[in-house]
Amino acid sequence: MTACTTRLFLFFIATCASVASAQPRQHLVPLPPTTWRPPVLHVQGAEQPIRLQALKVDVEVSAGVAETRLQMKFFNPNARVLEGKLQFPLASGQIVSGFALDIDGELRDAVPVGKARAQQVFEDITRRRVDPGLLQTTLGNNYELRIYPLAPGKTRTVVLRIVEPAASRLSLPLAYAKVVDRLEVSLRYASASVRPQIVSGNPLGLVFERDPRGGFVARRLLDGAALPNDPLVVQAAAPSTIEITTEQRDGDTFFTLDFAVSPQSAPRPLPRHVQIAWDASGSGAGRQFDRELALLDAYFKRAGTIAVTLTRFADVALANERFMVKNGDWSALRRSLQATIYDGASHLGAVRHDGVSQEAIWFSDGLANYGAPWKRTFPVPAYMVHTAASGDPAALHAMAEASGGRSIDLMMLTQTQAADALLGRGTQLIEVAALGAKDVVVESHHATGGRLVIAGILTAGSTELTLRLLGSDGAVTTRMVRIDGQRNASRLAALQWARLTLASLEGDASVNKNRIREIGRRFALATHETSLLVLELVDDYVRNEIEPPPSLRAAYDRLAATTKRNRAQSDAARLAQVVRRFEARVAWWNRKFPKDEPAKVLQIAKSRAAGAVGEAQESRRENRADAPRDAAAQLPMASAPASRLAVAPAEREQDRGRASSSPSISIALKPATNSAWVKRLNASDPESWYVLYLDERRGNAMSVGFFLDSAEFFLQKGQREIGLRALSNLAEMDLQNRQVLRLLAYRLQQAGEIDLALPIFERVLELAPNEPQSHRDLGLALAQSGQTQRAVDRLYEVVTGSWDSRFADIDLITLSELNAVVAAAERAGKSVDVSAIEPRLLKNLPLDVRVVLAWDADATDVDLHVIDPNGDEVYYGRNLSYQGGAITRDATGGYGPEEFALRNAKPGKYRVEAQFFGHRQQVLASSTGLMLWLSIGFGTTAQQDQRTTLSVKSEGGQRVVVGEFEVK
Repeated sequence: MTACTTRLFLFFIATCASVASAQPRQHLVPLPPTTWRPPVLHVQGAEQPIRLQALKVDVEVSAGVAETRLQMKFFNPNARVLEGKLQFPLASGQIVSGFALDIDGELRDAVPVGKARAQQVFEDITRRRVDPGLLQTTLGNNYELRIYPLAPGKTRTVVLRIVEPAASRLSLPLAYAKVVDRLEVSLRYASASVRPQIVSGNPLGLVFERDPRGGFVARRLLDGAALPNDPLVVQAAAPSTIEITTEQRDGDTFFTLDFAVSPQSAPRPLPRHVQIAWDASGSGAGRQFDRELALLDAYFKRAGTIAVTLTRFADVALANERFMVKNGDWSALRRSLQATIYDGASHLGAVRHDGVSQEAIWFSDGLANYGAPWKRTFPVPAYMVHTAASGDPAALHAMAEASGGRSIDLMMLTQTQAADALLGRGTQLIEVAALGAKDVVVESHHATGGRLVIAGILTAGSTELTLRLLGSDGAVTTRMVRIDGQRNASRLAALQWARLTLASLEGDASVNKNRIREIGRRFALATHETSLLVLELVDDYVRNEIEPPPSLRAAYDRLAATTKRNRAQSDAARLAQVVRRFEARVAWWNRKFPKDEPAKVLQIAKSRAAGAVGEAQESRRENRADAPRDAAAQLPMASAPASRLAVAPAEREQDRGRASSSPSISIALKPATNSAWVKRLNASDPESWYVLYLDERRGNAMSVGFFLDSAEFFLQKGQREIGLRALSNLAEMDLQNRQVLRLLAYRLQQAGEIDLALPIFERVLELAPNEPQSHRDLGLALAQSGQTQRAVDRLYEVVTGSWDSRFADIDLITLSELNAVVAAAERAGKSVDVSAIEPRLLKNLPLDVRVVLAWDADATDVDLHVIDPNGDEVYYGRNLSYQGGAITRDATGGYGPEEFALRNAKPGKYRVEAQFFGHRQQVLASSTGLMLWLSIGFGTTAQQDQRTTLSVKSEGGQRVVVGEFEVK
């Protein structure tokens, strides 16, 4: 048997693989050395790193799987309370099967909760400074663990359980830190009949002894342990020809079947034309190119002479390039691949078949984070090659299986085994028929290491499986296997079935949401649809209607039966309140305000805010208004690309009673920040811009501001393709960060790329359905794309939804936008079904001027200020100006929005400013992103909008001029 090592950063999870080759060959390139990053709990703002104080590793191998239990104790040496966040990828086939966190000195098991719901509860409780813990998936095989609080001078203990496929060789990495105060290691082979052997170095002195419970076990306890850099490798006896296990669980009998097939393989015929899809996104730079190129070298040596289409892709698919390989010489193609520039998001759905190739080889991590959803289909067999620690192996496997190709994970296979998978044809499982079983799932239809793995649920006391196999010689054979539900009991058989079923479903997670959620909840697994949540107080479980762990069940039942829970207002009461507040807004809109000539024209140059750093400091806030205030709302229509607009004012209705001539309005919004990198670009010639951008990118790969400024620079210079690519890098950052994704989508809207913005807004809604901004943003984007009915339905959810109190007035703001959408549709002759909308809420309120400010950070207070030609400043402390300009309630704890509305605009100059007032975040970024929409003629046929995004320093009192406009 030849073994391979799986790399898993940050945690030490037992990884194993068993593969065999009919004709062993020399490796094309040696396996890369196993390197491990220390399992540091990352905490932003910590003066000293959080230290791993103790580690306990327990591994049990049985039923063809290994379950690893990791218990880690972290110590916070800092002088303040912090929140810890640990992001880590799992290897192919691994799943998180449990999570626990210490509460009051005792470990408390997590419970499975719907993903979006779990995040909402975690963040709500964190705002109350209580102890929650949350483990969730992000994209692909990436997981995130959030722990709060990490108290100063105190420890927190975390337990993780990982399940993965197991065979004869197991690798246990230990180089997670240089020294720990205490280390415990236990390795148990429950069903082994032959003593396992440690075939690597054994610095811990582990020795396998017979276990009274059966099998063999090795244990070691060390204090002040210096940890070895190399992994511990254990060799066990090869499994028998057929290995069957069963488990009774929750009324079902689960079974697993691991059986040997012929390891012989034969060369498969290669095509005359092949397409290579090469991931050139920013994250693509993290792949192991030496191993990928070595695999291509083996392919072209076998192919001899073959035509090649090269398709590079990032945020878009680049133009196809053609190469001709003759007699195995592919040097020109190799040089082209080595010269690839890695920049931009990953739009896997942009790749199209070239129309001539008979098969395709993809090189990607499989993380599709941009553009329309990736359908994971291809018209010819696709061989999906994966070499990145972080990725989506399930998606790559689904694509390969659906197209008739094969998934090749170079993180799991040696170079020889990978070449065999790409160039050879081994035994395949064509069909499985079961009498007395259901929900049968296969790990792969291609035998790995001469073995196939199947699992299912018995519907009778026993079952007979009929397996049809296609051999490497093309011959079809049939095998019959009988499984008795009362024999070969194992406590891991059910988890093996759950692991294989999830792997088959998560290849297309968006289609299989309900089934994934069902399995996650049943087996308490972290999946794409379920997270694992630990809460401190029984009250929190009761208040949020979350089933607690068994240890709290009795207290939960007593409290739930005797406590009257505070519930949200009924739909009827909430709707009645919205109606009353909207009627007040209509009264404001109908009111006549004076338009006297100002004493003097406001001088914009004398603004108290200079650039991004303001000089003005507001006085301490008192009596912050909590009662509803009158305000109007906005609808984004077509964005104007120019920096200034000159258009007609809002359409005047007869009841407005204005006899004067219609004014015109010009707008000037603040340009992008003149940062150091933008200055460098401006000082160079156009031919050097992209090279300099790439040079600056190296040191700013995680800077949101850098990509925003760079995108703005290239867009203003007319280099739209590069500008959009620079902007798309925001999708490659924190895969779970809805704030960054919102900012990306807003900026794409500003650039007129609504088709690219829509999938991102939909992703944000998946991440945060409990936040009204998620629904409002998507609704407005749908309206802008012409999907009027979907837009109206989504916007009405914001109007009638029960939202957290920190989202002040977003329902009224959205209601005015909804009415403007309906009015625009009616003017265009479009039919819109508004039968579900309360009739008293259907009234369009046109405006001359409307300004809406939102920001990208939760638990943050940013204030909108508008100064009119009278010098009258409208803001949270003065919500109604002399001439009738109104502002909504102060949004002090969410993302905004705040809105300024003016029905009849007085001639003169207006200035828009924003001020960062404060925050209640555990971790504060150095800057906060602002998104401003300015509309003229809102709710009329003359409506035009401008949008801008910029940053303000996250310091109290920082004030920035966002823009100005003049009514003539």
